[in-house]
Amino acid sequence: MRPTILLALLLISHISQSQSKKGALSDIRNKYQLIRELVDTNTLRQHHTDYSCNESSEKGSLTFYYNGTELKHIIHTYAQGHVKYRDEFYIWDDQLFFQYATHKIWYKEYERNRSGRRRLVNIVLTLEERFYFEDRNVIKCQFKDFENRSSSPKRIRTNNIRNINVGCDQAQIALEKFDLLLDFQKMKIEDACNLPKSITNTEPLDHIYGNIGQN
Repeated sequence: MRPTILLALLLISHISQSQSKKGALSDIRNKYQLIRELVDTNTLRQHHTDYSCNESSEKGSLTFYYNGTELKHIIHTYAQGHVKYRDEFYIWDDQLFFQYATHKIWYKEYERNRSGRRRLVNIVLTLEERFYFEDRNVIKCQFKDFENRSSSPKRIRTNNIRNINVGCDQAQIALEKFDLLLDFQKMKIEDACNLPKSITNTEPLDHIYGNIGQN
């Protein structure tokens, strides 16, 4: 096969894959917006359970949202100490198509003001992950992190920060957790503390815990 023909075929294949991915992401956005509208208008039936862990201070809750008998949405929140997680799963035809995880950490840190004096400030660090799936195959992964300080009058919100496209090596964890959560729909939760945590990018955390008190 001539090199020019081979290059043309590769280019056509690349364009076709890009168009397919674009169409899949558009479909995910449409499904997400529909489910959000149903949740926000309190249209879906809910099944809610709280749980606590005997061997730690961790507490959490699970809420399943149904359109009739069809599962559409799961929210799993859990907290331990100064750390709070929130995992959201969006489902269509029994398949996970979007997972959104937030992770908030509260801590204190010394900083210097304009006069050079040290002062103790309260900080809330937020990390977010987004995974997009089609037929259990991940097609896009995003991450962002930002912090709010009590010393700053301007509050940063998630809409103020752009998502960063990242590798999808950890997307399988989201699928595994989704599969595990499905087992808790109609049973008493006894071992929910063993469910995997969703936030996988810990670099900002490592930086924080390594620098607390050094300013």
